[in-house]
Parts: sequence; C-alpha cells; structure tokens
Amino acid sequence: MLPFAAKDPFRVIPCLMAGSAVCGAMSLALGAQLVVPHGGIFVLFIPNAVAHLGAYVLAIVTGTLVTTAALFFVKRPLVDSTAATA
Repeated sequence: MLPFAAKDPFRVIPCLMAGSAVCGAMSLALGAQLVVPHGGIFVLFIPNAVAHLGAYVLAIVTGTLVTTAALFFVKRPLVDSTAATA
C-alpha cells in the first residue's frame, strides 16, 4: 500500500488508519494474541504463534474490508458535470 499512500496520502492514509483501527479493536475485544513480535499473516503457518486463530483471521479480514470500502468511496472518480452536458 505504500506506493498508493505516497501518491495520494491525504485520502489513502486515513482509510488505512480506519481499517487498522477496526482490526486492532476487534483483536483486543476478541482476545486474539500474537505471540511473535512481527509477521502479519505469515505467522498463520507457525503452530501456536497465534492465540484465538479464528478471531485473529476475522479481525484481519474485517479490517481489510473496512479499508477497501473506505478506499472505494474516497477514491471514486469524480464526474465532470460540464463533460456530461456537452
């Protein structure tokens, strides 16, 4: 997402923050714990690296959907009203 954020930071970064906030809040509320200090989705393949694996995956998927939905509405192409009448 870094190239997209660098190209249009004022619209992309708040969308990323919203999805990340939802993912973090869900992880906390559902009790998902990541035992390793880093790794993202790649830790799914390490046995016992994630406590409450289902909640962890659900939080990631939901955060991704929130980010995608926010980007869909924020980055929607603007319709030029003068071009539509000509």
